[in-house]
Amino acid sequence: MTLTLASRWRFSYLMKMSFLLVILIVGWLGSLILASNFNLSLNDVWQLLNDQMGNEIHQHIIYSIRMPRAFVAMFAGMGLAIAGLLMQSITRNPLASPSIFGVSAGAAFAFAFASTGLLPWLSGVPILIITMSGALISGVMVFFLAGLHQNRINPIRVVLAGVALNFLFISLTRAAVIFADEHAYGVMYWLTGSVANVGWSDVTLLLPTVFFGFVLSMYLSFQLNLLRLGEAMMQSVGGKLWQVRVLSSIVIVLLIAACVSVSGPIGFVGLMVPHVARAWVGHDIRFLMPMTLLMGGNLVLYADIGSRYINLGQENPVGIVTSLFGALFFLVLTKQQMRSQL
Repeated sequence: MTLTLASRWRFSYLMKMSFLLVILIVGWLGSLILASNFNLSLNDVWQLLNDQMGNEIHQHIIYSIRMPRAFVAMFAGMGLAIAGLLMQSITRNPLASPSIFGVSAGAAFAFAFASTGLLPWLSGVPILIITMSGALISGVMVFFLAGLHQNRINPIRVVLAGVALNFLFISLTRAAVIFADEHAYGVMYWLTGSVANVGWSDVTLLLPTVFFGFVLSMYLSFQLNLLRLGEAMMQSVGGKLWQVRVLSSIVIVLLIAACVSVSGPIGFVGLMVPHVARAWVGHDIRFLMPMTLLMGGNLVLYADIGSRYINLGQENPVGIVTSLFGALFFLVLTKQQMRSQL
């Protein structure tokens, strides 16, 4: 009977993963042709993929503009979703996410400060290094202020430290935008979160980063499952608490830095996706991680398509859509947490 139930669960899990994969492929194809001033079609995509002669303008738009944008949206969603799941796992706090705990804000501030021109030598530094430095500084501050270096952590302390740093870096970013002068509009647009104006170089940056982050996260999945039992219980059964927190923090900083450097701080992806994935497959990180990966890619991919229809013919940041749904999701989640504590 147990074996039968386990087999049914695995079959159900595979069906859900297959469904998400199909939805991802459909969204990727839709991102290539929808909401365009040109009459793009799937036939143009087919001819391009099969190296056939077709409408050169259409093929150029699809290959040079739409295809990198679709890949960046997909990989950025995957990276932010994994980072959010890792943050919620190591803090054991359902409200943890890159956008709420200040890590994304730290990376965004570093980019905004570099855009001010106050330090001319920063113009020669790769954006990834700049955003990683900001994310690392913010991440280290959260790590110690929240008490993650200690065996036991206080959930309230974690939230307060994250929210405080988030507001600190947001304020510093606004100050940096004032000094940015002629670059202010571009910086503000980027800070909303956008996958427009990306190229293949951005894809080659995100792909290995997300792949590495996913593989290392899967490696840590067993230890993260032990951490769900509590720090004391984890250590009593041989779990490596310090190693898990440090390695997870490194993956979080790397993923956020890469995603922010390419698409800006797209909000609430890391908060929403892990909760929806848990509702589908439960709390086992080994199964939750792949589900989160696909859901994150789907969310940003379809949010980008939806953002194009807000004002057809104009570029609209994808962060508008994710923040709209994310803010409502956050309010509902907070209300549920308050009820559970009464």
